[in-house]
Amino acid sequence: MNLNIPQKYFILSCNEKGSVRVFKNTRRRAYLAESSFFDLALNDIIDLTDNSVIINKVLPDDKEYLNEFFQIINKNQGKSVTHVLRAMATKENITKQIYNEIGDSLVNKVDVTKAVTGVVFKTNNYLPDHRVKEDLVSDVRKEFLNSGSKVSPETFALLTTLYGSHDLKTYFTPFELKQLKSNIEENQDDPTYEKLFELSKRLNRVILTLLG
Repeated sequence: MNLNIPQKYFILSCNEKGSVRVFKNTRRRAYLAESSFFDLALNDIIDLTDNSVIINKVLPDDKEYLNEFFQIINKNQGKSVTHVLRAMATKENITKQIYNEIGDSLVNKVDVTKAVTGVVFKTNNYLPDHRVKEDLVSDVRKEFLNSGSKVSPETFALLTTLYGSHDLKTYFTPFELKQLKSNIEENQDDPTYEKLFELSKRLNRVILTLLG
């Protein structure tokens, strides 16, 4: 399935009520932002040094759904991850805008229905067709369970983000979760995942506090 990390995270964080489960939960919204950081970093659009976030190139057309997110990074590039996250936290409704942009990108790409809920305070709710979700779960599980400890960096980032948002337990047994945690620990020195670990380490210190 040709979806990016935040799009996959978005779908897998939905339940039978749709994406309002993401929107109404501070942890899931925060990790939606983290998944977006992963997407930009793994595609070399941004880099993180010890002290700053650096933009390497303009946002590609196929990542237009991260435009609002990218613009905040652009305005604060050269500053620390913490500073960038603070800028997101102080900009009103930033996580709502990220949520809507990613949700809208899915409506145009796969079988996802968009509905508007609420009377006074309206919220977009995105409902993926159950087959879309089942196929995605099948692909992720197959890659993880068949490859041992070596999965693609993109899948590794997705699994790490779902683990942090507490959604991974929906799709994996307690034994498989234990195996995943062990694999994460074993791969901390693997160059394949070096960028992911560095980014995750910096984000997890502050992301829930600032974007929750």
